[in-house]
Amino acid sequence: MVGLDLSPLAVVLVMFGALLVGVLLGYPLFIALGAVALLVGLATLGIPVFKILHLRVLGQLYNYTFLAVPLFVFMGIMVEKSGAAEKLYDGIQMTFGGVRGGLAIGTILMGTVLAACVGVVAASVTTMALIAAPTMLKRGYQKELTAGCICAGGTLGILIPPSIMLVIYGPMAQISVGKLFMAAFMPGFLLSGLYIAYIIVLSILRPSVAPVPSAEDRDIPLGTKLTALAKGLVPPLFIILAVLGTIFFGVATPTEAAAVGCVASTLLAVIYRKFTWGML
Repeated sequence: MVGLDLSPLAVVLVMFGALLVGVLLGYPLFIALGAVALLVGLATLGIPVFKILHLRVLGQLYNYTFLAVPLFVFMGIMVEKSGAAEKLYDGIQMTFGGVRGGLAIGTILMGTVLAACVGVVAASVTTMALIAAPTMLKRGYQKELTAGCICAGGTLGILIPPSIMLVIYGPMAQISVGKLFMAAFMPGFLLSGLYIAYIIVLSILRPSVAPVPSAEDRDIPLGTKLTALAKGLVPPLFIILAVLGTIFFGVATPTEAAAVGCVASTLLAVIYRKFTWGML
């Protein structure tokens, strides 16, 4: 079977148009993507497209590095279910809640710490939406600022290691995933710092978006704040050290470190008495 002789531009236009139609008709994105790719490939390449598909699927299944993806997903969900995020936000809220814009700054910091624990954007955004949003809105923070902090802080997980995006990109670009992890730290922390700087400036220029903290929040003793912050930070740091520490010190590959992170996050759920067989 001989395929149609189409120019690359025509193929792109046909695929993009068909994908847009599929999405607008309500089909799930993975179905629309797969169907368009298969049908256009069959029309342009003919029967050999099935051989290419077979080789591509086998190539992904035999890629050892990609095994880290489901492991990091499991680790992220386990951290979310363990209750560590709630304790982290409680400590951050108590520490920064007495400063104008402190809850917004704390949400970004929480997103930064969670990004280094889970590597999955959905887990970070969902967790912060459930924990941070009600508190910020109750304290009178602007809805736009609240949503922006959660979305911006949550998406840091796609950049700050262990990032699933980097795990997928590394083998495709033939670059070491460990080196990508080491290189991504500075951009991730820089972006987090810029978010915080923006919140501080916005709170000064437009005080209405971040109301003045109550006297009760401002009068919390420093020792109490530091104790709460330490209790909230220690469990995530345990996860970070278990995953990134083993990579950077050369003890484990990213895939092996992902397995270590799974064990560490499960132990965290056991310690917090959140572990159940149903949850597993």
